[in-house]
Amino acid sequence: MKKLERYNLVGKIALELQATMNSSGINIFLGGFGVEHEMVDIVPSKRIYVEKLLASEQDDIIIEIASELNIEVPNSATATCKELINFLTKGGYKAAEEDFERSLGYVNSDPEQALGSASSTLESICKTILDEFNEEYPKDESLQPLLKAVFSAMDLSPEGHADPDIKRVLGGLLNAAIGIGVLRTKYSGFHGKGTDQKRKKLTGRHSRLAVNSCAAIGLFLIETHIERFQT
Repeated sequence: MKKLERYNLVGKIALELQATMNSSGINIFLGGFGVEHEMVDIVPSKRIYVEKLLASEQDDIIIEIASELNIEVPNSATATCKELINFLTKGGYKAAEEDFERSLGYVNSDPEQALGSASSTLESICKTILDEFNEEYPKDESLQPLLKAVFSAMDLSPEGHADPDIKRVLGGLLNAAIGIGVLRTKYSGFHGKGTDQKRKKLTGRHSRLAVNSCAAIGLFLIETHIERFQT
């Protein structure tokens, strides 16, 4: 967040808590986010008290608190995310566009949903590109097989390039994309868990990593498809 955006958001949080909670309630509420507080029951100004407590907190915590209070947070979409949306809208990637907008909408308030929708975005992009090539989808339509099929169709497979640096970059790109799908399977709420499986609590930083990575990978695939096969 920009400094002014952060200042305004902290102010909105302070005003909301001032209006809806007493000092003890504020301590309990903010303590649930790991915010250290004073052991007091009465403060001269609840608004100023909250502002002081949040002054040194990380942006992720500020955004998470605001989302919990249903306070609108600044749009955190990066330039790459905005560029991807532009390509998805103009290129006819309707399903992928809906998936990606959903991931952006949930990136702060529901990291699990954002992560799952980021993975779905890449799946939708892969399927649209395979449709353009009149290629059948792999039997397993999960992200990893779809990515490998698209990489093969567009001659992006790392093993197909002699230059070791190109191999390294393409291999890293493919691994990052596959990793998003793995995170979705292991940590998001899109898949059930057994009795002994622990669910890792995802936060905004996890979902932003996945969404921004999704944007970079998806944009690369679409631009490659346009440059090589639509010009």
